[in-house]
Amino acid sequence: MDLSNLDFVRIAIGAVILLYVGNCLVNQKVWIRKTFSWGSREEYPKIFQMNIIVGTLIGILMIATPFLL
Repeated sequence: MDLSNLDFVRIAIGAVILLYVGNCLVNQKVWIRKTFSWGSREEYPKIFQMNIIVGTLIGILMIATPFLL
């Protein structure tokens, strides 16, 4: 299996997304673009859940895709 430079970039971006999700889980905060600041889980519960679920899925897919194809 030969990974290209694009695959390494894809894996790195996936890792950064998973690091962001981990940071959100540890601090119980999420970045809100509307106010351009961090918001707590209690203030924005739906946005927090969406960020965790979608971010985790996208991060895992970006990391796994080069190894599956």
